[in-house]
Amino acid sequence: MLKDSSAHLDSLRITWLSEPFHLGIPIIDLQHVWLVHIILELEEEIVEAEKNDSDIEVHISFRKALDYVAEHFALEEDLLEHFNYPNFKEHVQGHRKFVEKLTERYYEAKNNQMAALGILQILKKWLFQHILHDDTDYAEFFKASNVDLKSYCNQMLKSGKYPISKEQLLIYQNIVQIDTTTISLHEQSIDTIQEIRNIWKTYNLSTGIPIIDLQHIWLLKMIVELDHSLKLGDGSSETFHKVIAEAIEYTKDHFGVEDKIMRYFRYTDVVQHMNQHKRFIEFIKMRNDEYKLGNPRVGLHLVQDLRNWLLSHIALEDKKIGIAFESRVRELSEFTKKLHQTGEIGISREQKNLYKLVLQSVPDPLD
Repeated sequence: MLKDSSAHLDSLRITWLSEPFHLGIPIIDLQHVWLVHIILELEEEIVEAEKNDSDIEVHISFRKALDYVAEHFALEEDLLEHFNYPNFKEHVQGHRKFVEKLTERYYEAKNNQMAALGILQILKKWLFQHILHDDTDYAEFFKASNVDLKSYCNQMLKSGKYPISKEQLLIYQNIVQIDTTTISLHEQSIDTIQEIRNIWKTYNLSTGIPIIDLQHIWLLKMIVELDHSLKLGDGSSETFHKVIAEAIEYTKDHFGVEDKIMRYFRYTDVVQHMNQHKRFIEFIKMRNDEYKLGNPRVGLHLVQDLRNWLLSHIALEDKKIGIAFESRVRELSEFTKKLHQTGEIGISREQKNLYKLVLQSVPDPLD
């Protein structure tokens, strides 16, 4: 939060009360208040940057927005699916389109100022269009259906699938000013598998090629583990060194597999794709050099780089490979199976198990 926290909270309260955002579902309202907080914080940063003629740390704002959508969309979709909301599919499609638009606006911007303004515009549009209309529709459905929302929401929170931070709870209490004893923090635990699953679904990362998806999920595990470590205040060299080592290993294994697939099946954009791989290797090397020089923010930089890679490369470029070869999935499976049998690619039991846990009820990627 910026310097004048009381002014920020006043603005947040005024914005929240200016429209009928309150749905009467505490856990959803808490996350919606958090979205308003993110929007106002970004607005304040833009104003401050213009006043001081300084640059905006737009990467942080983008990451906050992505954290929000991954957590909020996953919880909301769980809730709607559980209570058989009739417009569930359309609601989910709206979520996926929002992530695409947010990502496009960020990566297409020519500078940080334009990126920040683009993100702000998308977030505001979402707040005033989606929440006031689509979310109000499902809130009315729940009321009419007389479902036991309270028990199910408590169950979700206790499961640890959807953690709530102390800061989120404090801001919600301050703005809404109602009893929040139903939102329990002390019983929560971090569910890494669920968090990976939430990001995987929300960012729509599946390529449809099992071996590539397996390796992408393994990368996602690295990101989530490093992110948890940083959020818990453990910026230890041991954690960072482990993730850097895994990232270097990942580049060798994963890029090698993609290269073999693209060349064997004559993918048309192979040169441009491999150039992006080279850039990934370069930023991993750069972060490793920063780590050796003792940069205290290197962990945050690496998390941001890896998250950017998820959206700028995996969700866009790697998906193109899946689309190009969607009619040849069986051939691809046979090809990767042979590569594994001859020892040209290696997949650990841990990677296989994580793949199955995240995607739930999927066959072995090499069967």
